[in-house]
Amino acid sequence: MFKLANQVIDIYDDTSKEGMLKLAKLNPTCNVISAEERAKLGDHDFALTVITKKAAKLNRYPIYDTDSTWLSNQYFDMYSHRLPVEAQKIAAQNLMVACAKFKVAPSDAIVKLASGKKSEGVLANAKLASSNVYYEQDGAVKPVNRTVRVDMSKLAQVEDIGSNYTHAQYAMPTTIHVKMAAKYLAENESKIPLELRHKYAAAVQRRSHELGMGKQSGVISKYASDHYSPMVDAHIKARASLLESQPELKALVTKLGSAKKQYTPSQFAQLLHGFDKQAGLDRCYGSHLQNPYQATFASEPDPYMGYRYKTASQTVMEGDELAKLVTVKYAKIKEYFGELLASELRRDPTTIFESLPRDAKEIIVGMADGTH
Repeated sequence: MFKLANQVIDIYDDTSKEGMLKLAKLNPTCNVISAEERAKLGDHDFALTVITKKAAKLNRYPIYDTDSTWLSNQYFDMYSHRLPVEAQKIAAQNLMVACAKFKVAPSDAIVKLASGKKSEGVLANAKLASSNVYYEQDGAVKPVNRTVRVDMSKLAQVEDIGSNYTHAQYAMPTTIHVKMAAKYLAENESKIPLELRHKYAAAVQRRSHELGMGKQSGVISKYASDHYSPMVDAHIKARASLLESQPELKALVTKLGSAKKQYTPSQFAQLLHGFDKQAGLDRCYGSHLQNPYQATFASEPDPYMGYRYKTASQTVMEGDELAKLVTVKYAKIKEYFGELLASELRRDPTTIFESLPRDAKEIIVGMADGTH
């Protein structure tokens, strides 16, 4: 059985320095970066990336500059026979591109395997992040079938994508797979644990960026985004308003809100989630509060934002009319949502209203024309 991890393939596998000593005589000034520097390189800086059966990632044949390309050219010539033919071909194609870019004469083995075909390769098109990727199978390394539908029906698959980014790359090799993954979250949002929704969405966003698709919107952006929602402060105030009887917790969430600039949106959302669980506020998601990820990340525009609220009869209600509504309909709001929320709405209608889930907003605004 072929196991790449146990083979000398390129210079960084050559711990005995057998090949290195031979090459030092041919090119004594050739620079070799340290293993630590190599670890900082991206996948596209290598001619071959192999994903093992245990979802480990092995990058081979660095091609980020002239010296690395020359060395990989030589090591390929000496040791590529240890690779299965399919892996040899993909490495050869990308080495051929690198040789052309850095003006290095390709070895006969590379020329023969590349067969003179024109290939964009990883250097010519970095968006094709999986163009140098092969997947270890029983007996050989084989390329992924890019039209195969990945089974997204099991929660275990979602967990693997959220917790292991190498697996996420395997599960989403193309833009089509990224769209499938985004669609899956949209269709199964309520079935996936909240924290896992965030990890899964973050992996989809990262993979989308790698494949040149830009940031995903819709449900994905509700759980993973680089941008704060403009209503984060309102969501923090909504939480504080539910903790009047627990001043220490109220002070803690207020402090967290004031410190959000110290954190990325993802870090802040996870901290807020931890706080909500500690304070027991996670029981209020979907009724009095939005969950911490939706509260933190900027998502699709909310038709109720901007202090102009459209009723079911399509009439428009300004901010001062909202304030009047929550006073006049106080008893009904209390009946629907409880005394605490009704009182907070009456005290600070704009802030509290903006922090509510969309369906709760629709119910309250619907009271203006009798639809609720």
